[in-house]
Amino acid sequence: MEIQQLPDHKAYRSEIDKYLDEPLLEYVWTVADKFMPVVDYEGCSESQAPVIFANRCIESTLTDDERYARFMEFFPNNDRESAEQYYKERPALDTSFKDTFFGKDEVQDTLKAFNLDVAKFWYLLLYIYDVVEDVCTRAPSHEASQIDKVNELHDKLSAATKVTLEQNGRKSYETQDDFTLSVLKASVEYYIHTYNDILDTSENREECRARLEALGLNGAFKSWRVLNYDEKAKLEKSHKTRVFTAMFQYFLEDKVADRDFVKRSREKISTDKLLLISRLAHIVGLQGEDYYEQYMENGNPNRKLSNLLSRYRNEPLPSMIGTIYSGGF
Repeated sequence: MEIQQLPDHKAYRSEIDKYLDEPLLEYVWTVADKFMPVVDYEGCSESQAPVIFANRCIESTLTDDERYARFMEFFPNNDRESAEQYYKERPALDTSFKDTFFGKDEVQDTLKAFNLDVAKFWYLLLYIYDVVEDVCTRAPSHEASQIDKVNELHDKLSAATKVTLEQNGRKSYETQDDFTLSVLKASVEYYIHTYNDILDTSENREECRARLEALGLNGAFKSWRVLNYDEKAKLEKSHKTRVFTAMFQYFLEDKVADRDFVKRSREKISTDKLLLISRLAHIVGLQGEDYYEQYMENGNPNRKLSNLLSRYRNEPLPSMIGTIYSGGF
């Protein structure tokens, strides 16, 4: 099936307005604004991810020479060698599952039952898979934030029955006294509550910084997270599937199947949204063929995906920070 190509507006990430009204990106914008918005102290604004994605779609149709020329048009101060290095570090958009997606009648019929535009959904599938690979395979590893470190201290201290301090590699203090330990625990609790209260009640960045500094936390406001782009985090496919599922569940949350269409259809259509997502995960290669079938060998409904999600229900999703979707155009 031929799908209309996205128009090349030659847009930078900051020029999101050039693609805001592009019909083919409607579904992509919906998900991107939820999961990858531009966040600052004033709140969230439109995601820049769809513009990066649109550029990657266009690049996937070009020859190497055409991509290099396009890069130098974007960045006139760079030469061909820079362009070659740029694309060497950025894997091309993977569209290898296109024929499989359009060839699966069960999936195509399900999309029709939900009155979804197949072309727009194809770009959504491409986008979500590209993001998942970026944030789970090509993502920069990151150290724990200062807040994470304090939370870890709080958890360890809450269960501690002895505290030992060192100075210059030598033990300088140790206590098992219950009252002393309770004072330490209460101090950390007070710090956390006070810190959160300052962040929640400050009207602007300047006031927040001043109140934190008055508390003796000079510079803490800047220490949210430290990224290390020299090391990459590679998460196993179960984590990829969780991110993949979360994004599709959000998109499908308010979608309702057309019952009349389902009744009129000659094929038996499953409108189970989780089964649809499970099948999509198989199509893009995140999971095996057993994720695609509607029923297990024993005849019970396929619950492979829901069982996987259940195992990780108390674990937060990986950070939505990648290499491609945190830089580039």
